[in-house]
Amino acid sequence: MGIISTVGETIKRYGCKINVLSGEDSIASRAFIEPLRYKNKVYVGGEYHYLGKRRSEKYLYIGPPDLKLEENTSVIEMQNKKYIVKRCEIYYVNDCPVYVWAILLQYGKALEDDYESN
Repeated sequence: MGIISTVGETIKRYGCKINVLSGEDSIASRAFIEPLRYKNKVYVGGEYHYLGKRRSEKYLYIGPPDLKLEENTSVIEMQNKKYIVKRCEIYYVNDCPVYVWAILLQYGKALEDDYESN
């Protein structure tokens, strides 16, 4: 069993149930979503903010390569939570797509703290 099939089977077997909303379409699939820890913020443009001033939690998504995600458009639902795709890329091995990784933010109404003061 090669790396491509191993990764695909791992996502199918252990990933959580998700729905990807793009416009009017809703596609069910499986994927991993986990919070990015403090050390990872350096690599995704994380900024330091005082506590309670701004929501900046980011999440890492790992899912199947055949599921199309669009930056700032696709919304992912998992366990009664919604996330919007901020950045996504396909990981390839020998020109074959293995998985999609994405950086997600919680999706919903903007809070007063989400706006920068002028």
